[in-house]
Amino acid sequence: MSTEPTDIAPHVDAVWVDAFVVELRMRDVPGDVIGDVLSEVESHVLDSGADAADAFGDPVQYAAQIAETAGRPTPEDPRTMVPIALGGAALVLAVDGVVAWSGDGALEVTGGTLCLVLAVLAMPFVVQRHGTPLLRYLVASSFWRIWLLSTVLLGALVGLALLTRSWHVVTLPAAPVAVPALAVLAVTAVLGLRDRSLVDPVVAPGADRAAAEAAARRDARRTTLLVTGMQVGCLAVAVGMTLLLTRLAG
Repeated sequence: MSTEPTDIAPHVDAVWVDAFVVELRMRDVPGDVIGDVLSEVESHVLDSGADAADAFGDPVQYAAQIAETAGRPTPEDPRTMVPIALGGAALVLAVDGVVAWSGDGALEVTGGTLCLVLAVLAMPFVVQRHGTPLLRYLVASSFWRIWLLSTVLLGALVGLALLTRSWHVVTLPAAPVAVPALAVLAVTAVLGLRDRSLVDPVVAPGADRAAAEAAARRDARRTTLLVTGMQVGCLAVAVGMTLLLTRLAG
């Protein structure tokens, strides 16, 4: 069963539909309500022959009107970010520990290491707190603006790590740090894949919601695997580059 908004409203301009649904999602409007409204828009477009933009106006503004009565803001629970934060910190220690383990076996913990750990610990909570404005900015931004922002943030992190590289904190055996860090990373990855957060697909009126939710869960698992792999890969590269530059500069 398809839960694509454009399948529910096939005669409505796809760009209008996408902007409308994204804004409703950011305002925590339930999927069944989105399906009902899209069906009403589809019926009106078919009956009147008018374009959705002419009949309902700007999709973002119309979505804001719908959300005033249909939005159900999800309470922010910082506890849901703990596994992600721990996984990120474990990845930093795992990469640093494995690199040191393959060398002389001694892990030198510096201010740069602590900065990286603290940054990845704080990042999930910052994203949770400011996720909606951030998502709205990313949706409205071009690829190059997003790329520039990512480069600036990564550069700031690398620069902070380099500036604090001379602050020696402690030297530890690499293996006892790398192995537990890898174990924590594996556990948090499994927890992320088994997360049973509520799936809320966009469902047309009269559709089989149970079937739609089952399909959405399968899609969510595949997406989680893909996104988790990309996140781990990108973060590993970023951490590895930072650690390499720190060591070379030291």
